[in-house]
Amino acid sequence: MDSCSHMSSSRKSWLPLTIGLLKLHPYCEKCGAVKNVSSDKGKNTGYFVNSLNELKRFLEKKGYKVSQSQIRLIVKEFEGKGLNDVYSVSFSMQKNEFVKIVKKYIRVSEETIASFV
Repeated sequence: MDSCSHMSSSRKSWLPLTIGLLKLHPYCEKCGAVKNVSSDKGKNTGYFVNSLNELKRFLEKKGYKVSQSQIRLIVKEFEGKGLNDVYSVSFSMQKNEFVKIVKKYIRVSEETIASFV
């Protein structure tokens, strides 16, 4: 997925919120992505890398080894899905996808992973 350095348009479009009301939303002039204007703002990749490192420390105390390769694969897949786009992706969407990705590479429960995000 190509990265866009989003630039909000001076024009806005009326779009529905999750609760059904309409609200003006800015969008990117370059790619057309609609800006997330909810309180559920996305986080940068660094936030998830820190969460992953906390999970790694926790698991290593329990005797479970997490390699740097696993961490790199998780971060690469997270970024490859475009989840590092804080302009248009919500935190809850990032969190759900992050848990699924981590579970693919590290065999622990979704609840354990989610507790570190």
